[in-house]
Amino acid sequence: MTVSYMFQERPGQYSGDRNVRSGVFIFKAERSDDRLKNIVIRKVRPLHSALDVNLEQILVIPFERKDNRRSDVSVRFKINRRTPKIENLTGGRINISGVLNFEERRPESFTATLSISDLYQKTEV
Repeated sequence: MTVSYMFQERPGQYSGDRNVRSGVFIFKAERSDDRLKNIVIRKVRPLHSALDVNLEQILVIPFERKDNRRSDVSVRFKINRRTPKIENLTGGRINISGVLNFEERRPESFTATLSISDLYQKTEV
């Protein structure tokens, strides 16, 4: 699993408050076990004091079809007002925890610390 990020285009774009700066983390997952049905992420905590993620619901990364080996999901983050402008999050880290759901097996809990790889760029296949 990898994590990329993207800042909002304009301050206040998501909240309506021009003083709030936000962005999104994009989690890209690829399964190596065909029995993995989905990944449920219950907690996302950036290891940067200026960033805040408020998960109002769980994130689910689905692998519904057998030929679907990759899947993405995103979550918004907010930058604290008191923090100087942040330009680059590459190399930062995020703690996540959740559950791996398999076919014909019990769910497995997990906790991981992921490194933020780079700025998100949409790729067309």
